[in-house]
Formats: sequence, C-alpha cells, structure tokens
Amino acid sequence: MTRSAKGRLAHQFGRPLKSLLAAAVIGLGTGLGAVQAQADTLWEVYLQALDNDPQLAADRAAYRAGLEAKNLGRSALLPQISASAEINRTKTDFDSVGTNLVDGVGIVNINTEGDSDVDSTVYGARLDQALFDLPAWFGYKQGKTVSEQATAEFSANQQDMMIRVASAYFNVLRAHDVLEAAISEEEALAKQLEQTQQRFEVGLSAITDVYDSRSAYDSAVARRLTAQDDLLSRFDALSVLTGTHHDVVAPLQPSFTVAAPDPADRAAWVDFALANNYTLKAARLNSDASRYNARAAAAEHLPTITGSLMYQDSTEDGSSSSTSFVPRTGDTFFNSAPVDASTEVRMAAINLTMPLYTGGRLSASRREARNLAFQAEDLRNLTERNTIQNTRTLHRAVTTDTARVEAREQAVVSAKSALDATQAGYEVGTRNIVDVLLAQRTLAQSQTDYANALYDYILNTLNLKLVAGLLGPADLQQLDASLNPAMPVSRAHILDSGAAPLSK
Repeated sequence: MTRSAKGRLAHQFGRPLKSLLAAAVIGLGTGLGAVQAQADTLWEVYLQALDNDPQLAADRAAYRAGLEAKNLGRSALLPQISASAEINRTKTDFDSVGTNLVDGVGIVNINTEGDSDVDSTVYGARLDQALFDLPAWFGYKQGKTVSEQATAEFSANQQDMMIRVASAYFNVLRAHDVLEAAISEEEALAKQLEQTQQRFEVGLSAITDVYDSRSAYDSAVARRLTAQDDLLSRFDALSVLTGTHHDVVAPLQPSFTVAAPDPADRAAWVDFALANNYTLKAARLNSDASRYNARAAAAEHLPTITGSLMYQDSTEDGSSSSTSFVPRTGDTFFNSAPVDASTEVRMAAINLTMPLYTGGRLSASRREARNLAFQAEDLRNLTERNTIQNTRTLHRAVTTDTARVEAREQAVVSAKSALDATQAGYEVGTRNIVDVLLAQRTLAQSQTDYANALYDYILNTLNLKLVAGLLGPADLQQLDASLNPAMPVSRAHILDSGAAPLSK
C-alpha cells in the first residue's frame, strides 16, 4: 500500500475512533436538521439507541470497570497508609482468697476484694511502602494493559452498535420492499384469476387455467402474509434498540446510487484493518496483559522488601482500690491508687519476606499463567487471520454487490417487459396461462432480489468499514442524507395492504 493510498484512505474515513459518543454529539445539529416529523430516520434512531440500547449500556459499564484495572495494579506500588484509634473503659471487680506472709504471723490466708475503673485511648498510624516487589510491578503493567484493552473493546462495541442500528433499520426497509413486491404480485394474480374465470365462463380457456391461476394466487397470498409478519417483526427489532415504539421510518431516495470500495486495492484495506481493527487491538492487548500476568506469577518466588513506619500513642486514666482481710488476726488492709500511664511508640523497619514452601501453589500458579498467556497469543493470531479474511471477503462482497445491484435493477426492467410480452401473447393465444403466471412470479422475485441486493450492499459496506476500524457516526449521517422522509414507510401500511381474496 503506497503512502498516497494510505493518505486517501485516512482522509476519506478520518482518524481512528476515540469516542464515537462524542462524535455523535458533535454531529447532532446537522443530523437532526434532516429529520422530519413524519418519519424516523437512521440518524434519529441511532441517537435514541445511544441512550437506550441495553447492550451498549452494558458495554459502557464494562468499559468503566476495565479502566480501574490500571488503578488497582498501581495501588500495590504506592504507599499504604492506615490509621487506628481505640477508646475503651474497663471496669473490674475482683474477689480472691490466697496466702501471704504477714510480719510476725507467718503465712496466713488473706481474703482480698476490690475494683478498678480505667479509661484508655490508643492512637496509631502506619505507613508501608514496597521497596522491591516484582509481582506488584508486573501486576501494574498488566492492569495498565487491561485498561487499554477495555478502551479498544468499547470502541469495537460502539461500532458494533452502529451496525446493529443500521441492520435493524435497513431490514425494515428490506421487509417493506419485499412486502410491496408480494402485494403487487398478489394484486396482479388476483386480476389474472378474475380474467381467467371470465374466459372460462365464455369458453375461451380450460378449467386447468383456472386451477393454475388459483394455485398461483393462493401462493401469492401466503407470501404476502409472511412478508407482513416479517415487516412487523423488523419494526419490533428496531424498538429493542431504542426502547421507543416506531411506526414510520424514512426509505431510501430513488436516486440512491452504489459505488465500488475506494480505494479499490484490496491489500490497502487489509493493511488498514491490521492497523485499526479494534477487535484485533483488544486481542493484542489481551495477549500482552497475559504475558505480564505470567511474569508476575513467575516472580512470586522472589523476596519482597517493604519499608514500614509506625507511630502509636496510648494513655490510661482511672483508679484501682482493694481491701484485704486476714481472718487469723482480724486485720484489715486498705489499698487505693490512681492509674495514670502514657506510652508512645515509634518504629521504623525494613521487612524481607520470601516464600519457601507454599504446598505447590506458586508452581501451579506459574504454570497456569504461562498457559493462559499461550492461549491469549493463539487467540490473537486467530483474530488477526480472521480480520484478514473478513476484510478480503467483505471487499469482494461490496465489489460484487455494486455490479449485482445494477444487474438486479436491470432484471426488474427486463422482467416487466417479459411479463407485458407474455400477457400480450396470452391474449392472442401464442402463450398459455402457465407462461403468464411464471412471468408474474419472475417479476416479483426480481423485485425481491433487487431489494436484497441493495440492502446487502449497504450493510456490507458498513461491515467493511467496521472490520477496517473506520466506521464512525459520519457514515450513518451520510446514509441518513440519502433517505427520503417525505415518502415514509409505515407499519400501519400492512393493515390495509394486499388484494381481497376472491371467492372460490
């Protein structure tokens, strides 16, 4: 891929996605200008999905949680400061019998009873700082990489949401166009059946022509009913994304044109995908994070050195009293003393800790982390290969779709001409009813094929930009500008659509 080709590609699609949500807000003014009251447009549906899509909300929460991995990993390298405070009151009542040596008497029994009431307070603070801790360092590197991975995954999720919105929207238009073709076919076959019945009644056609017409008409009714149900389902799928009921959407303008991928060089798209695909970026970052985790596990057997500072201040305040009675002599001794003590402790220490035997835990953890790193590397390689294949496949698909849409459009014109000629031949007796019915079916199928080819082209183009990491809100705005809100597609349209069934 030449530098000029890369420049054209970057200029066309803009810089790699950093925040699609921010870009959406920037484009809000221009996007809403194209929205008319009578129909929801693609851009309006996208803005509603930004606020209401449950999948995107879950992805956003996962992204914000992933950003904390960096902070969690860094915390083990920063000072750990803790403070403690304790205030208590201790009341003690005691009563004991013992022996003691009394002057002039010898060893005698003494009964002692008393109580104490002491208030104590203890305040302290401690600071611990890792001086050498390789597992914590590699844990920080892993957490930083995991946060970057979360950013890449959320960017991929935002692009995926755009695809889901576009798919849901254009599937509504696809279902509508298929329904229109089915309605047209049913109406034409209803008219054909009526004419065939009239011809049979005057003896100009056989009863088999009536049966053939009836069979074709009944099949068309079934196809129309299926198309109606599909359109309703597509409208409902749109509501799942936005949480809003949709009855009317804007279709494509008749002047919508298709174009081949630009640049046409497939290798240029592959190169850009390898550099910008967010799913691939996330897989690479996950592989890096797994390697850091393996290195952290391998360093668990090394010593860790921690510096500590500690300060503690404790005080006691109260009183203690006791009474001792000597039964042998009848003497009584009283003792009362205040309690007033203060202790201050300062400590500075360097601690070295090294595991000697952990029951095999460290070795098992090291092997587990190493194999998880191998797994992440293999998944990265798989994601890279899939990215290359998907880019090539989608590039070919869009190139083919461009020609296919034009061919399908011409096929509709040809099918209409063939139907007119076949009907004229049937009127003069050179064609039979089967030829007419076949021409009708061919026209309806051509219209359906054209609709499928057109919307496949649009969605494949968006998917090609997604796999290349180039999809952004501007692409949806560009498609939104190709819509025609003045000619809305309505859910209510199906309620009175279709020809009335003929009596048998």
